[in-house]
Amino acid sequence: MKNMDKKIRILHILGSANFGGTELTTSRLITRMSDEFYNSVCFLSKKGPVGEGLESQGINVYYLPIEGISSIIQTFLLYKILVNNNFHILHLYGLKANLIGRILGKLAGIKVIVGGLRSLYPFNNAPKKLAFLLDKLTFSLSQGYISNSKSAVEFLVKNGYNREKFWVIHNGINIEEFSLSLNRESIKQHYKLPLSKPVITCVANLRSEKGHKDLILALNYLKKAGKTFVALFIGEGEMEQDLINSVKSLNLDNDILFLGSRSTKEIANLLSVTDIFVLSSLREGLPTSIIEAMASGCPVVATRVGGVPELVVDGETGFLITPGDVKELTLKLMLLLNNSELRANMGMAGKSRAVTQFSLHKMVAEYESLYKNLFNFYYKGI
Repeated sequence: MKNMDKKIRILHILGSANFGGTELTTSRLITRMSDEFYNSVCFLSKKGPVGEGLESQGINVYYLPIEGISSIIQTFLLYKILVNNNFHILHLYGLKANLIGRILGKLAGIKVIVGGLRSLYPFNNAPKKLAFLLDKLTFSLSQGYISNSKSAVEFLVKNGYNREKFWVIHNGINIEEFSLSLNRESIKQHYKLPLSKPVITCVANLRSEKGHKDLILALNYLKKAGKTFVALFIGEGEMEQDLINSVKSLNLDNDILFLGSRSTKEIANLLSVTDIFVLSSLREGLPTSIIEAMASGCPVVATRVGGVPELVVDGETGFLITPGDVKELTLKLMLLLNNSELRANMGMAGKSRAVTQFSLHKMVAEYESLYKNLFNFYYKGI
């Protein structure tokens, strides 16, 4: 490694210590950036899977409880970290991190402060007006937002934000991890899946906004129509028991399997035997799970929310449906179940799109280019 002082030093502040879409994408970014030109450090609220994964790959991680960050002591500790480490760029994820980080970053003399716009949840959740007010009050302290979708940018621009203070960099994945040539029968046997039934897979945290209840209702209609299948729910969350109860009440115990949280390798294995991928969310950012499904050659049925239309080409790589429309969801699933050729064609089109548009290499290169341009502009002469 070259002298650290000659590198662009970046601190990423994340609010969660557990893996969600934001944490997974950010971890992939941090660990794959060139260590010849960049030195990335991460700040987390507590120890957990995210920090452990980063530290195992040699990334320096700071821990400080974000829940009580408003206290004088904790605010001072974060400020001290910023001052003592001479960071060039502060990259903030989440509303709370942006509000606090912008102020402390400016006081610490950091010239480049950017937000990571991964979801519109804080702006759609109560109290929405307060979120907008607080974000707008501190937005001028930053260079802007790096968004993972165009839809999020359009939403904020319509609500009074300056379009010139946004950049869009789509999420990317390691395509090779999901381009597997595995024996379908052996994979199904390993996970005790019926060999003859088509597999419908949903990878999403078990939270209300992910729309699992709509999917369960659609699957119930499919079964009543005489369709056979096995549906895999991969993920965990506070809705798990409620969803299990719903499945039991509809006698779908043998048709819908709850697999919990799985590693990237296991998800890739399960997607390799998936016939249809579904994401029936009521709101989304830019779901990495859809990119993974496309890279695996799966046709996608997903709701027209957030950045999903930037991933799925309706009628070409899958189908876009209205959120909450169980009938439409059922019909699109039925159409794909009845037509193996359509599934294959959409799957191939989706894979091609994932390879050319949503690779991890492309995402990392775009972030490195932006960081470099921001550094060169704001740190002239250094």
